[in-house]
Amino acid sequence: MNNWHIDYKVKYHITFLHTDGRTEVVNDEMIIHSRSAQQAEEMLLHRYENGDGPLIEIPDGWIGETISKELEIDEIMKVWEY
Repeated sequence: MNNWHIDYKVKYHITFLHTDGRTEVVNDEMIIHSRSAQQAEEMLLHRYENGDGPLIEIPDGWIGETISKELEIDEIMKVWEY
């Protein structure tokens, strides 16, 4: 059994489509502790789809409601292994 874990820095962005037709892109990153880059991606997607809180801070000046949002992962980098 492999007990090694790796910290991955996952960079992602979420694209929001507002009810008035505007689109807004918010970039962020998160450190995820997992066994592989694929597992880190799955964990982020699971949190995005099922999490209690948002993955991003709502930007200042946020106006209006959104009709859709889409998460895209930009990069997964190994930061630390132990």
